[in-house]
Parts: sequence; C-alpha cells; structure tokens
Amino acid sequence: MALLEELAELLEREPDTRVAINDRMLQVRREQTSSDIRLRRVHGVGVDAGVRYPAVDVSTTLNGNITAPSNPRMRAYRLNPQCAIGAVQSRAPGGVEAVVLGSRICIDSEVPWSATGRHLVRLAVTDAGGHLFVDCVAGERTLARAGMGVWRNSIQGIRPTETDGWRVLRRTADSLWAQPLGWPGVRGARIGIAVQGNNARVGRGLEYRLEMPATDTDAEALAAYCDALNQQEWETATGAPHIGAWSVTEAGQCCYRASVPARLGRRMPDLPRQLLATSGARANAAMAVQAMRD
Repeated sequence: MALLEELAELLEREPDTRVAINDRMLQVRREQTSSDIRLRRVHGVGVDAGVRYPAVDVSTTLNGNITAPSNPRMRAYRLNPQCAIGAVQSRAPGGVEAVVLGSRICIDSEVPWSATGRHLVRLAVTDAGGHLFVDCVAGERTLARAGMGVWRNSIQGIRPTETDGWRVLRRTADSLWAQPLGWPGVRGARIGIAVQGNNARVGRGLEYRLEMPATDTDAEALAAYCDALNQQEWETATGAPHIGAWSVTEAGQCCYRASVPARLGRRMPDLPRQLLATSGARANAAMAVQAMRD
C-alpha cells in the first residue's frame, strides 16, 4: 500500500491527471487514457525461473470514442511498431479485442526502484498509447536538450565489454550497437541504443531495440510469436523492465522497441546502460518462448 501511495503522489504532479487509490490498485485518468496500476508477484522465466518477484502492472485503455480493434497480425505489423511505450496486447492470446496497452516493472530486481523504476511506471502511465493516435509532443525544449546530453554521456560511458552482459560492436557520438552475452548465449541477437533528435515516436528521445535472429518467414507465425512474447513480458519477470513492445521488422525479425522522451533524461540518467544490461535476460526469455513453440 505504501508503494501505491508513493506512485499516487508522483502521478498527481502530472498536469490533467486524476488519481484514485484503494487497497487493490491505483486508478489514473487522463484526457486520452485510463490506467490501472496493480501490485502483484510474478514468476521469473529464463535465467530467473523458479523465483517470484514483486512487480507493478500497468494496464492502459483509450478513452472516448477511439476504437482500434486488434488481432495478432495487426498488433505485430501495424500497432506495436508505432508504439513508444507499452505493448498493444491481449489478456487472451489470439483474441480480437479493443486496444489494451500493458507494461510491467519488477521492483528493484531489474532496475533500482527509487532511481529508475518508479519513473518508468510514471512513463508507462503518461506516454502509453498517445503516439498511436495523436502527433507526438517533444516536451519542453530545455528539458529535452538537457536530457539528450545526459543520455549521450551515458552511452559514451558504457564499457566496451561487460562479462555476462554485453559486447559493444559499434559506437558513435549518439548511439551504439552491442551483442548480448551470458548463458545461454543468443547467437544473432543485437541491441541498438540511440539518442535521436527526430525520433518518429517521441520527437527528441532515446530509442532502444533488441533484434532477435530470424526464426520464421510466415507472417502469421511471426505475429503469434510477438503476441506470445508481449504476453510473457506482461505476466512474468523476464529480467528486464517491460516498457516497450515486441513487433515484426521489415526484415522479418522480432524486435523489442521502446522510445523514451528526452525530457526524462535527467530523471533517469543511467537508463541506456540499464536497458543494455538487461537485454541478455530478455533475449534468453524470448528464446525460451521460441523453444516451446518448436
């Protein structure tokens, strides 16, 4: 209950936001979205199998007359590639229903709660879904410019190699590409992190993506795989915070993407490294889903 009260106090600072709390969840109402925030324990998967973790679950729906029925193929090829924060997903895999966006952040087991986790929850509430149906808002220019500088410094400060973590393959002033390391290894997986001034989803911001090796050429099979991955991210602990979405790239790869507005850079200065550090666990959890499907 204390954690919900902390989140309520944090979210009440946001403009045009109404917050209601009870002993089960936090309800947040904004002009375009309604979000329910719940505390629960989720089972670990992959390298974290056999452990249960406390987590914050965020479920967001769209207000008013906005309707966007979805099915697995629409989610994988049209809706989730456009998402900045949150995954368009279903509580009943394979079903057809109105848009629901899900996010999940485990408390202190993936990223530090006070430094990053609580801000990711706020991000999931304030930014989920907005970029699907309205033009992105870049935010206050001074904050965005400062945030981009913070994240550039963070990217440049990332070590070339971290045992059981990553190996940097290429780096520029604004970006890096890396390979996740660890056990079991995921051959062909690649991580991209970039600070962009013209991010298609959020204007100025941080773009994170984890590309998995191609496993299938059938569009329906790839859509079902992405649906299963998003469901796993929402309902279990993969070892990485679930703030983005799995979707299919033009090259036919399943890719996890998240775009974070630059105005949040000073609140979460270590976010690029944290997303990089959790990529190996996410990749292994994704491979576990593929193994069950084969």
